[in-house]
Amino acid sequence: MSCTITDNLYYYSSALAGQALTNRQVIAVPSADFYRISIGGNYRTLGVNPNITTAAYKLGIVATTDSAGQFTLVLPYGATESLPASPVMKWTIVLPDGRQIYGTVPSVAGPLTLNDLLTTHGWAFTTSTYVAPVTPGTLARGTATFTAASTFDVVFAGAPFASAAYGIRLTPSIDTNTSEPPAVGWSSKTTTGFTINVSGVFTGSVDWEAVL
Repeated sequence: MSCTITDNLYYYSSALAGQALTNRQVIAVPSADFYRISIGGNYRTLGVNPNITTAAYKLGIVATTDSAGQFTLVLPYGATESLPASPVMKWTIVLPDGRQIYGTVPSVAGPLTLNDLLTTHGWAFTTSTYVAPVTPGTLARGTATFTAASTFDVVFAGAPFASAAYGIRLTPSIDTNTSEPPAVGWSSKTTTGFTINVSGVFTGSVDWEAVL
């Protein structure tokens, strides 16, 4: 069995009544590209999803909210339905506004809500994106999504760079609130990742590339 995650996305009226957010994409992203997941009892490699245009999320699974704002994702148990067994496979669920929650899929059939994952199963909101380098140790690229934030951590999951002497290229979008691009730079560079820093509080995205 696999874990079913079902929830509704709403915004709220002045009377605190939920208004469905329809036709929105929710993406579940695996922590690295070397995992195999159990499909009908057989372990299969991850595949590039043609419905995802963001490079960092390309191996993800997409759900779209219906007329009630509801979405459903079915994910493999971290402990028993993915290989290799160590490190345990993790997933990031990316919400339509760019917020992310991250954790190990519990061995529970569900259905579970996002709140269940956060309060009972050790998931947490994160400002990190976990990616596997395109060429382990030498090349990685992706997109960091900011939602009213000034920093974003990029972590090379399972495949660190050979050294911390790699170069970083950053290209920001314009801020959705100000229509101006932020100043952008990096800090805390190690073999396992780095931090993207932007000026002020930014809502938008930064395309990044790291090359050794």
